[in-house]
Amino acid sequence: MNLSARMRNLLAAIAYFAVAGIAIAYFLINEKFEWIPESALELVREKDLLERPEAKRCADCHTAIYDSWKKSRHSISWTSKTYIEASENRSKEKCLACHIPESVKGEKPSPRMDRRDEGIYCVSCHFIDGKMNGPYDLVAPPHPTYRNPEYVRSNFCGSCHQKTFKEWQATKEEDTCQDCHMPRTRARLTQKMGLNLLHKKKWVGDHRFLHGEISEKDILMETSFQENFFNISLLNKTVPHGVPTADNGDPRLYLYIIFYNSEGEEVDRTKEILAPQQETALPFNKKVDFRYRLFDPVSRVNIELKYQPAWSKEKELVWEKTVQP
Repeated sequence: MNLSARMRNLLAAIAYFAVAGIAIAYFLINEKFEWIPESALELVREKDLLERPEAKRCADCHTAIYDSWKKSRHSISWTSKTYIEASENRSKEKCLACHIPESVKGEKPSPRMDRRDEGIYCVSCHFIDGKMNGPYDLVAPPHPTYRNPEYVRSNFCGSCHQKTFKEWQATKEEDTCQDCHMPRTRARLTQKMGLNLLHKKKWVGDHRFLHGEISEKDILMETSFQENFFNISLLNKTVPHGVPTADNGDPRLYLYIIFYNSEGEEVDRTKEILAPQQETALPFNKKVDFRYRLFDPVSRVNIELKYQPAWSKEKELVWEKTVQP
């Protein structure tokens, strides 16, 4: 066998063992990571990741999750103008625990002293009792990660959203907070070159913590004319908690009703405010009725439902309807 043939065989053998090594490593990391000695993993640990790093440090690997979180209201829970005004320049102590939580564990957290401008950030929810937690058990070279089943349960969100959590509990619906507000897609947990290929794709929650849109399919309306009265009922058909809902903020639904005569002239108008702080929010799957006495002949009623989030002074049109006797 000449030298070139030997070289080809040697390269082929090296390639074979390299591929076999990668396959074995991939199997161990994804299926049998407990077989990997902790002493070997300690050689590649990045110690600062277990010292409550800033969110940007987590973004070195979890870029997609970080970018989503930056678009969320969690990221500005301490710095938003709305919060600063509502908390009288952050002086209301009852607000601190949930706007700058130390560690979220399924019960009301304690406020933290560090990195307050980051609001509710990575460490708040994923660093618990000195360990990095998540919805999966994973061998991650930079830091150990431990599976915590609470991440897919509503009581985790109920740590801060306590009133909404109790409303959801009362409905006995199976869909969790995460199902609606953190819809999952199959994706890589990390985007850092090399590390992104270590694990199989996982179901990853949307860290924008979607607020959700209210539409005509969510809030149903029925109306009727009865002698000298106009009746209207609203039904929260799809949202398994009060609409709107909040522990301390003041989101509102506004129901505007304008009555017109046969000449198209306005003869009366009224307004209803549906808000959690006034205990008038629409409960799940239960009709709320309103009844108005008509003092003038009415040939047309214009009805608008508008929504105002807690962080905005603007009202968004949900639907507009016109009814006749």
